[in-house]
Amino acid sequence: MSLKITRPVERKKLSETVEEELERMIRQGEISEGDALPSERDLMAAFGVGRPSIRDALAALARKGLVKISSGERTRVTRPSADTIISELSGMSKDFLTQPNGLKYFDQLRRFFESSLVRYAASSATPSQIKELGEALELNSKSINSDTQFRKTDIYFHRVIASIPGNPIFLAVHQALMDWLIDARPERVNTVELNKQSYNDHVAIFECIKNGDVEGADAKLSAHIDYVFDNYYD
Repeated sequence: MSLKITRPVERKKLSETVEEELERMIRQGEISEGDALPSERDLMAAFGVGRPSIRDALAALARKGLVKISSGERTRVTRPSADTIISELSGMSKDFLTQPNGLKYFDQLRRFFESSLVRYAASSATPSQIKELGEALELNSKSINSDTQFRKTDIYFHRVIASIPGNPIFLAVHQALMDWLIDARPERVNTVELNKQSYNDHVAIFECIKNGDVEGADAKLSAHIDYVFDNYYD
């Protein structure tokens, strides 16, 4: 009998084999969260591979959020957080931003994402959350003359909005999205006038959220994103 092979046998690196086996053991509960993995020397003996393969495997698991590597300590099993998941996308996303229309696509992503957040905030924000957003707005107003500080307080204002639903994944996505877009923003010599308008946009968004105006908040956010894209990225 002859066999018809439809695809070649996949050749894996030794480190990938180690990574897959350790990941299987972690996900199936054979190694529990918080447990320390065996030493590198013991892992080398168990898998019959060299130190580079073990270190590459552990580094790959760390990128997945499955282990934490600390200098001078044994590697321990962890569980991936929302931040871990998003950070895995960071490199690819920053590369995508440099491609034709990349910035335009991320602008559209921001519109879809923040539109839902601001609508939720306008309909569901508690008095304490509105107070926190007002405090973020005040910080933003005090930093208009400093581009570096304005960027930080700008992001913080939007981050407070992203925190209102209480979903950690939303916060992680928002942080990553802002990091990617800020990295892509060209340097400007004088941004004071731009910052003033952005601050005024924030005031308008805040007032709509405070007053429970869902449609108004969404419209003000859309106008704000239009302004930012046309003036900060042009």
